[in-house]
This record gives sequence, structure tokens and C-alpha cells, in this order.
Amino acid sequence: MRWATLRGLMFLAALWGLSLHGTAHAEKAAGLQARINLGGQELSCRDFRGQTVRSIHMDDLGDVAHARIVNRMPIITLNKRRLDTLPDKLQVFFFHHECAHHILGHVFYPTQTSENEADCYAIKVGRKDGYLARADVEAFTPYIASSRGSAFGHLPGPLRSQRLLACFDDPSEENIAEPAGFTPPPPPVLAEGLR
Repeated sequence: MRWATLRGLMFLAALWGLSLHGTAHAEKAAGLQARINLGGQELSCRDFRGQTVRSIHMDDLGDVAHARIVNRMPIITLNKRRLDTLPDKLQVFFFHHECAHHILGHVFYPTQTSENEADCYAIKVGRKDGYLARADVEAFTPYIASSRGSAFGHLPGPLRSQRLLACFDDPSEENIAEPAGFTPPPPPVLAEGLR
């Protein structure tokens, strides 16, 4: 059995203990935290239902972080090893990105635009709370520039950087779907010329 699969099963088994041994005991055993220190800030999250989103560290995640529902509990899984290589403000951005998936209901109803919406939401939270300046968002570029994007909807690095800046510059606090100043590229034509 692969190590990642075994570790995932151990994680699920620990969470399953929530229903058997009481929430507080199982959360401590599973490493779940309602508040987490990341990027020099104490962070917390509540989903669209008002439920506390718990965080847990899992260094073999394969990504920086991930939002999920496990045993009806909203969770943010964080790859602390990878996050520790990033600037503090980018770490906080990634936490807010995953929190946005819970706030916006993407963990229950994902769409093709979920990743872009979570990005924009996280940028606007940072701007509103005053911990992100435009220069901070510009400084994210070298860290995401080489990303090829993903099948899940993450834009390739250069486009993602442009969209993050457009989100920061968009004066609206609510507009996360189509920030002013960003025009997405047209979708690729896959079957052009085939009959």
C-alpha cells in the first residue's frame, strides 16, 4: 500500500473517532485546530453555515492546502512543509483561499470558476483587512509564475497573477467572479478542422 494512501486512511480513521469518542478528544488526537498560526497570524474560518472550519497539517498533501468535508466536518488541510517555504502573506492568502471554498460552498457545489472565485475572495479579504497591499500581491508572482494551472480550474501562473492583481484593483468587495481589468483568454478550440 502506498504511503500517501496509508496516511490518508490514518487521517480518516482519526476523524472517524469524532463520532465515537467525542469531539474534543478526537480533534486533539487528529491534530485538528479551530485556530491556527500561519504566516505570523492567528487564523480561523467559518463556513457558509456558520460552522467552525478545522485545520490540520499533512505534509504529503501534494499541494499547498486543500478544502474538504470529512465526516460532515469542514476541514482545511495544510502542507506546512511547503507553506514554510513561502512568504508570510502568501501563506495567509492560501489559507484564505481554502477558507473561501468553505464560505462560498464550493466544497458542496464546485463549479468551473470555484478556484478563481476563491482566489479573488482571498485577495479582497486581505485588502479589506489591511494586511495586503498591491505590492504584496505583485510579490506573489514569482511563486506562482511557473504553475501550469490545473484541471480543477487554477489558471496558469502568469494569468493567475494578472487576475489576482485585477481582483485587488477591483473596487467592489463583492465581485469575485469577473474583476474589472481582467479578460480571461478564450477557451481552446479542441476539434477545429475535424469533421
